[in-house]
Amino acid sequence: MLHSITRGSFALSALSLFVASAASASTSSTTPNKTNKEETLVVTANRSESSLWESPTTIQVIDHQTLQNSTSTSIADDLQDIPGVEITDNALAGRKQIRIRGEASSRVLILIDGQEVTYQRAGQNYGAGLLIDESALERIEVVKGPYSVLYGSQAIGGVVNFITKKGGDKPLSGTVKAVYNSATAGWEESAAAWGSIGQFDYRINGSYSDQGDRDTPDGRLPNTNFRNNSQGIWLGYNLDNQHFGLSLDRYKLATQTYFEDPDGEYDAFSVKIPKLEREKIGLFYDIDVNGDYLKKIHLDAYEQTIDRKFENEVATTQAIPFPIQSLSVRNQTNTNDKQYTQGITLQSNFSLPANNSLVVGTQYKRDRVSQTSNGFTSQKSLTGIVNSETQTYSYNESEQSTTSLFAQNDWRFADNWTWTLGARQYWLSSKLTRGDGYSVTKGVTTDTSLAEQSAHDNELVTATSLRYSGFDNIELRAAFAQGYVFPTLTQLFMQTAAGGGTTYGNPDLKAEHSNNYELGARYNGNLWMVDGAVYYSEAKDYIASIACSGQALCNGNTTSSRGGYYYYDNIDRAKTWGMELSAEYNGWVVSPYVSGNLIRRQYEGQTLKTTNTGEPTINGRVGLKHTLMLNAANVTSDIYIRAASSAKDDTGDKEVRTPGWATLNLAVNTEFGANDQYQVNLALNNLTDKRYRTAHESIPAAGLNAAVGFAWKF
Repeated sequence: MLHSITRGSFALSALSLFVASAASASTSSTTPNKTNKEETLVVTANRSESSLWESPTTIQVIDHQTLQNSTSTSIADDLQDIPGVEITDNALAGRKQIRIRGEASSRVLILIDGQEVTYQRAGQNYGAGLLIDESALERIEVVKGPYSVLYGSQAIGGVVNFITKKGGDKPLSGTVKAVYNSATAGWEESAAAWGSIGQFDYRINGSYSDQGDRDTPDGRLPNTNFRNNSQGIWLGYNLDNQHFGLSLDRYKLATQTYFEDPDGEYDAFSVKIPKLEREKIGLFYDIDVNGDYLKKIHLDAYEQTIDRKFENEVATTQAIPFPIQSLSVRNQTNTNDKQYTQGITLQSNFSLPANNSLVVGTQYKRDRVSQTSNGFTSQKSLTGIVNSETQTYSYNESEQSTTSLFAQNDWRFADNWTWTLGARQYWLSSKLTRGDGYSVTKGVTTDTSLAEQSAHDNELVTATSLRYSGFDNIELRAAFAQGYVFPTLTQLFMQTAAGGGTTYGNPDLKAEHSNNYELGARYNGNLWMVDGAVYYSEAKDYIASIACSGQALCNGNTTSSRGGYYYYDNIDRAKTWGMELSAEYNGWVVSPYVSGNLIRRQYEGQTLKTTNTGEPTINGRVGLKHTLMLNAANVTSDIYIRAASSAKDDTGDKEVRTPGWATLNLAVNTEFGANDQYQVNLALNNLTDKRYRTAHESIPAAGLNAAVGFAWKF
């Protein structure tokens, strides 16, 4: 249903016509006043609006103005300067993801308006990607660590909640924005309109991006181009103390894998994702009860589909002793998979005696995955002794359902003291409902069907924090939280072939667990704004891929020079400790600022124990901002250095070293016209044309490049 609704009706051309015609009859908007951190409202930590200053967790916000000023080609890049956040790409330009506090993207919970974006195709170290239109967003909230039991502790690294616009303070407001990026010779265009008319709220948005191959100091990189487009709508209705909402959104991406082969190991190597599409319909209902105890009831439900097309081709020729002499191996795989997700949440907010604020609720979510795959493998020797071809076909269906109860209470038990205690109980059920498959070799057909399998789990996770605000302009906090990540359906049941390797699911996998400790402080006074934290985490039962050595789970296959065969297992654990800091001073003509993270990890695998886990010990950003107020325009300039120390990774098959790097960058944002309705954004990135690659990105970074954006606000 969502597919039929969104196709055509959300077209960007229609949106642009609507914006252009409606704007002529509207009143120009004024630029909203910027708020400090004490005034910023967040919802992710408490499931209700509260000030960032009083948040029981380490939470940081990317506000609407920052998003409006952005010239990035990926929304993930807007998050990279948050201390503790790193970018990863899995060699796929256009599908960047984020890591938090050293934890892979598969251990980061992604929400859109509090509704989870699950991805049951996720394997080790990757997820769906940030498949959302930036033009729809009001802000982004990032909670570091698994401290939000209210939204789900299905994460160890943290929670990212994308909050969309929902109406406005006048009948029509909006933006039209275009950005050109020389690093990709690409354009991105977007438009959004929102407002409130009587009791009705609305938002309509759309975007299109076409990015070419990335330009680096060594030239443009092949297979780094990508395209995406998205459309969305929000409709709301307010009836006295009741609030109704409907959201529809769609995001579509086409990309492929960048691969370096300096030694000529492969005759051919290609991994393409011509289609990765997410569609979602969400329903929201709130009622302000305002009783003696019961204050508010919230209900939301959603249906989401993630549709992926995957194409893989690998070919290699290996020298083999006589009489074979040389062996050519070619493997092709085509996979189509679709995930259907339905979820519903019911919560109630209470104000109880003795300064207690209680949130209780329940949540149900069901994921269903269907996968069709066909493959072709050939082996041919120069002498003709080996000459075989195998075709494989499979169709799998699996599902995972999750039921949970959650509660969190804030108790202000004394002046300046607040204790927060929360818990979430999970019940999970996963099963393979259909596993049809067969292979054909030299006319002989072999049945490869899988029997029905299932896995179950239940878990209680808790989180607690203590806050003290008895010092002027200072807020202190101490927190503990448990993390919990249950295996995906891919890790449990599915066979995945990519990049010349095959990984088998393991129905006996256990969930990943972690214990997280944190001390933090916020300061807002004397023209200073400071937020810092130190943290420690212990994680166990990490799911990793292990080389096959003839196990029944691997159908008897063994990893060799001719092919890589792996299976998932719980073998790894990690200890992580670090410190995060962001600070800004606004008492001079220029405003100096710094944000950064210091992190160390100890990784323990099956036969390995090391602190060389691929994490740069230090990374961050330091710069100077200046705002010039003129009669005709306001000009904000920001010159900054972004840097990271070197990193060494011993956790894989071979050691990987990433040199340290630093780049000099300049950003200039200019607002002019009536009520600052026009905006020009200029970003000059990597001014020294530094050749570098970040620790968790496979694609080398762009060299000296410029990005220019123009926005019309109305």
